Amino acid sequence: MVDQNHAKSSPRALKIFLRSEIVVVFLLLLFFILFSRISSGFFSFSMINVILLTGSELGIIALGVTLLIISGEMDLSVASVFVFSNYVVLICSQFGVPIVISFLLGIVFGVGAGFLNGFFTMKFKIPSFVVTLGFMIFWRAVLAGFTNGEPTYYEGARSLIFDVLGGQVGFIPNQFIWFCVLSVIISLVLNRTKLGNWIMATGGSIQTARALGVNIFRTKMICFITSSVLAAFAGASFLVRSSYLDPIVATGMELEAVAAAVIGGTILTGGIGSIIGTSICAFLLKEVQVGTATYGIRVEYYNVLVGILLMIAAVINNNLIRKLIKT
Repeated sequence: MVDQNHAKSSPRALKIFLRSEIVVVFLLLLFFILFSRISSGFFSFSMINVILLTGSELGIIALGVTLLIISGEMDLSVASVFVFSNYVVLICSQFGVPIVISFLLGIVFGVGAGFLNGFFTMKFKIPSFVVTLGFMIFWRAVLAGFTNGEPTYYEGARSLIFDVLGGQVGFIPNQFIWFCVLSVIISLVLNRTKLGNWIMATGGSIQTARALGVNIFRTKMICFITSSVLAAFAGASFLVRSSYLDPIVATGMELEAVAAAVIGGTILTGGIGSIIGTSICAFLLKEVQVGTATYGIRVEYYNVLVGILLMIAAVINNNLIRKLIKT
C-alpha cells in the first residue's frame, strides 16, 4: 500500500491527482457534446434536470462509498440501505408518524445499518466485502418479504420537507444543492481535519496508523456509519421526491457508486481518493445513462460502457500506485 502522508506531500502525486480529475471533467464534457449532437432530445432543460437529479442521488451514495474505500474498506450494501430507508419512511408515515419524524427515522436506520456493517467487519475480522454483500442481500430480501415485491405509494399530506428535499429552483433540483453541500463538507473533513488524516492513514497502512496512535476501530466505524447514513439520506429523499416505494429501485446502484469512486480516482487498496473526482464522475455516469436512453440505445450497452471506463480507470490507478511508490 502507498504511504498516504508521502503521497500528500509529493508534488508529483498532487499533479497525478489533478490529472485524473481533469480526465473525468474532459470525459464529462466530451459525452455531453457527443450526445447533444447525436440525440435531439438530450440537450434540453428537462434532460439536464434528470442528469442533475439522478447524478445527485448517485453522488450522495458515492461520497460515502469513497470515504470508506479510502479507509481501506468496501460497502456493497448502500443500494439496499437506500431502498430500505425508503421503506422505513413510508411505513412510519402510514402508522401516523409525521413525515419529518419518519424521515429522521429513515436516517436512524442508516446509522444502525452502518454500525452493523462496521461491527461485524471489525469485531469478527470478516472482510467488509463479504459483510456488506451479506447485508445487501439481507435488506433486499426482507424488503421483498414485507412488500410482496410490489410498489407502495405514499398517501399522506405534503409538507415543507417535500419542497426542501424534492423541490427545485428553476431546472436545478434541490437534491443537487444538497449534494453540493455534502460534497464540500466531506471534502473539508477529509482534507482539512484530523479525522481525515486518520481515514487516509488507516487506508494507507494500518500498522503505521496504529503506531501513530490512530484509533482504527473508531475511524472505520465512522466511515461505515457515514456511508450508510448518506445512502439512507438519499433513499429517504427519494421517497419524499417520488412519493412511492419500488422494492427493485436502485438495483445495481452499489456498483455504480463504486465505479464512480474508482473512475474518479479513488484506489481500491485504500489510502488515496478524490471526493471531487467521485462527484464529477457520478454525473458523468448518469449523463451517459441518459444520453444512451435518449438516443435509443439499450440499457445493457450503458453497463458495457461503464465496465469499459472502470477497467481503464483500474489500469490508470495501478500505474498511479507505481508512480507514487517511485516518488
